[in-house]
Amino acid sequence: MKHSQARWWVFATAFLVFPFFLRRRPRVERRVTILAPPASIFPFLNDLRNWALWTEWNRRYEIDYAYGEKTAGEGATQEWETSHIDGSLTILRSETDSKIDYELQLDGQRRILGRLELHPDGACTRVTWRCVWDRAENPYRRYIDLLLLRLIGRDFQHSLENLKEIVES
Repeated sequence: MKHSQARWWVFATAFLVFPFFLRRRPRVERRVTILAPPASIFPFLNDLRNWALWTEWNRRYEIDYAYGEKTAGEGATQEWETSHIDGSLTILRSETDSKIDYELQLDGQRRILGRLELHPDGACTRVTWRCVWDRAENPYRRYIDLLLLRLIGRDFQHSLENLKEIVES
Protein backbone atom coordinates (compact mmCIF):
# COMPACT_ATOMS: atom_id res chain seq x y z
CA MET A 1 0.00 0.00 0.00
CA LYS A 2 1.36 3.41 -0.93
CA HIS A 3 2.05 6.02 1.74
CA SER A 4 -0.72 8.35 0.45
CA GLN A 5 -3.25 5.50 0.48
CA ALA A 6 -2.31 4.65 4.06
CA ARG A 7 -2.93 8.27 5.09
CA TRP A 8 -6.29 8.20 3.35
CA TRP A 9 -7.33 5.05 5.25
CA VAL A 10 -6.22 6.53 8.58
CA PHE A 11 -8.18 9.73 7.88
CA ALA A 12 -11.29 7.86 6.71
CA THR A 13 -11.21 5.52 9.71
CA ALA A 14 -10.82 8.47 12.13
CA PHE A 15 -13.66 10.34 10.41
CA LEU A 16 -15.97 7.33 10.70
CA VAL A 17 -15.08 6.41 14.30
CA PHE A 18 -14.62 9.86 15.95
CA PRO A 19 -18.35 10.72 16.38
CA PHE A 20 -18.90 7.66 18.56
CA PHE A 21 -16.63 9.20 21.20
CA LEU A 22 -18.23 12.64 21.43
CA ARG A 23 -19.91 13.78 24.66
CA ARG A 24 -23.12 12.06 25.55
CA ARG A 25 -24.80 15.43 25.96
CA PRO A 26 -23.27 18.49 24.24
CA ARG A 27 -23.01 21.56 26.46
CA VAL A 28 -21.81 25.14 26.20
CA GLU A 29 -20.82 27.39 29.10
CA ARG A 30 -19.55 30.97 29.12
CA ARG A 31 -19.03 33.51 31.92
CA VAL A 32 -18.53 37.21 32.42
CA THR A 33 -18.02 39.36 35.50
CA ILE A 34 -20.07 42.56 35.64
CA LEU A 35 -19.47 45.47 38.00
CA ALA A 36 -23.04 45.61 39.28
CA PRO A 37 -25.25 43.82 41.80
CA PRO A 38 -27.51 40.96 40.64
CA ALA A 39 -30.58 43.22 41.03
CA SER A 40 -29.25 45.46 38.23
CA ILE A 41 -28.66 42.53 35.87
CA PHE A 42 -31.62 40.25 36.54
CA PRO A 43 -34.28 42.36 34.71
CA PHE A 44 -32.28 41.99 31.47
CA LEU A 45 -32.41 38.20 31.82
CA ASN A 46 -35.86 37.67 33.30
CA ASP A 47 -37.86 39.87 30.89
CA LEU A 48 -37.76 38.37 27.38
CA ARG A 49 -38.40 41.79 25.81
CA ASN A 50 -34.95 42.84 27.10
CA TRP A 51 -33.09 39.98 25.41
CA ALA A 52 -33.16 41.92 22.14
CA LEU A 53 -31.03 44.60 23.84
CA TRP A 54 -28.06 42.36 24.60
CA THR A 55 -28.15 39.07 22.69
CA GLU A 56 -25.73 38.83 19.79
CA TRP A 57 -28.32 37.42 17.38
CA ASN A 58 -30.18 40.75 17.36
CA ARG A 59 -27.06 42.53 16.17
CA ARG A 60 -26.55 40.04 13.35
CA TYR A 61 -30.07 39.29 12.07
CA GLU A 62 -33.34 41.05 11.56
CA ILE A 63 -35.66 39.24 13.94
CA ASP A 64 -39.45 39.45 14.26
CA TYR A 65 -40.74 38.77 17.78
CA ALA A 66 -44.10 37.80 19.22
CA TYR A 67 -44.67 37.48 22.95
CA GLY A 68 -47.13 35.54 25.05
CA GLU A 69 -49.33 37.01 27.76
CA LYS A 70 -46.35 36.88 30.11
CA THR A 71 -43.02 38.38 29.07
CA ALA A 72 -41.14 38.06 32.37
CA GLY A 73 -40.61 35.33 34.91
CA GLU A 74 -41.72 31.73 34.94
CA GLY A 75 -44.05 30.95 32.04
CA ALA A 76 -42.91 33.91 29.91
CA THR A 77 -42.81 33.06 26.20
CA GLN A 78 -41.31 34.53 23.10
CA GLU A 79 -41.57 33.38 19.51
CA TRP A 80 -39.17 34.66 16.89
CA GLU A 81 -38.52 34.39 13.22
CA THR A 82 -35.63 35.28 10.91
CA SER A 83 -35.22 34.78 7.20
CA HIS A 84 -33.70 31.32 7.73
CA ILE A 85 -34.81 29.97 11.13
CA ASP A 86 -37.59 30.37 13.67
CA GLY A 87 -38.05 29.28 17.22
CA SER A 88 -39.56 29.82 20.62
CA LEU A 89 -38.19 30.54 24.07
CA THR A 90 -39.95 29.78 27.36
CA ILE A 91 -38.75 30.61 30.85
CA LEU A 92 -39.26 27.43 32.86
CA ARG A 93 -38.07 28.70 36.24
CA SER A 94 -37.11 32.09 37.59
CA GLU A 95 -35.46 32.81 40.94
CA THR A 96 -35.20 36.57 41.57
CA ASP A 97 -31.65 37.93 41.29
CA SER A 98 -30.31 34.37 41.13
CA LYS A 99 -31.12 32.39 37.95
CA ILE A 100 -33.50 31.57 35.15
CA ASP A 101 -33.94 28.24 33.38
CA TYR A 102 -35.33 28.24 29.86
CA GLU A 103 -36.21 26.00 26.95
CA LEU A 104 -35.44 26.96 23.38
CA GLN A 105 -37.07 25.24 20.41
CA LEU A 106 -35.40 25.73 17.02
CA ASP A 107 -37.59 25.08 13.99
CA GLY A 108 -39.59 22.68 16.17
CA GLN A 109 -36.80 20.12 15.77
CA ARG A 110 -34.01 20.87 18.21
CA ARG A 111 -34.67 21.42 21.92
CA ILE A 112 -32.06 23.29 23.95
CA LEU A 113 -32.23 23.70 27.72
CA GLY A 114 -30.41 26.70 29.17
CA ARG A 115 -29.64 28.45 32.41
CA LEU A 116 -28.42 31.94 33.27
CA GLU A 117 -27.04 32.24 36.81
CA LEU A 118 -25.98 35.27 38.82
CA HIS A 119 -23.30 34.81 41.49
CA PRO A 120 -22.61 37.91 43.63
CA ASP A 121 -18.93 38.55 44.38
CA GLY A 122 -18.44 41.76 46.35
CA ALA A 123 -19.34 44.71 44.13
CA CYS A 124 -19.40 42.44 41.07
CA THR A 125 -21.63 39.67 39.80
CA ARG A 126 -20.42 36.67 37.82
CA VAL A 127 -22.95 35.74 35.14
CA THR A 128 -22.79 32.15 33.90
CA TRP A 129 -24.71 31.11 30.78
CA ARG A 130 -24.93 27.43 29.90
CA CYS A 131 -27.02 25.21 27.68
CA VAL A 132 -27.33 21.52 26.83
CA TRP A 133 -29.13 19.50 24.19
CA ASP A 134 -29.55 15.85 23.31
CA ARG A 135 -26.84 14.37 21.17
CA ALA A 136 -27.86 13.36 17.68
CA GLU A 137 -28.70 9.65 17.50
CA ASN A 138 -27.03 9.35 14.12
CA PRO A 139 -23.32 9.49 14.99
CA TYR A 140 -22.46 11.41 11.82
CA ARG A 141 -24.96 14.15 12.62
CA ARG A 142 -22.84 14.75 15.74
CA TYR A 143 -20.52 16.74 13.51
CA ILE A 144 -23.35 19.29 13.47
CA ASP A 145 -23.20 19.27 17.28
CA LEU A 146 -19.51 20.19 17.05
CA LEU A 147 -20.39 23.13 14.83
CA LEU A 148 -23.19 24.19 17.20
CA LEU A 149 -20.80 24.06 20.18
CA ARG A 150 -18.52 26.53 18.45
CA LEU A 151 -21.25 28.85 17.15
CA ILE A 152 -23.31 28.93 20.35
CA GLY A 153 -20.21 29.41 22.49
CA ARG A 154 -19.13 32.39 20.37
CA ASP A 155 -22.60 33.94 20.49
CA PHE A 156 -22.92 33.40 24.27
CA GLN A 157 -19.59 35.14 24.86
CA HIS A 158 -20.45 38.12 22.62
CA SER A 159 -23.92 38.38 24.20
CA LEU A 160 -22.48 38.38 27.73
CA GLU A 161 -20.02 41.10 26.73
CA ASN A 162 -22.94 43.11 25.31
CA LEU A 163 -24.84 42.63 28.58
CA LYS A 164 -21.81 43.79 30.57
CA GLU A 165 -21.48 46.90 28.42
CA ILE A 166 -25.18 47.80 28.83
CA VAL A 167 -25.33 47.19 32.57
CA GLU A 168 -22.06 48.97 33.37
CA SER A 169 -22.84 52.07 31.27
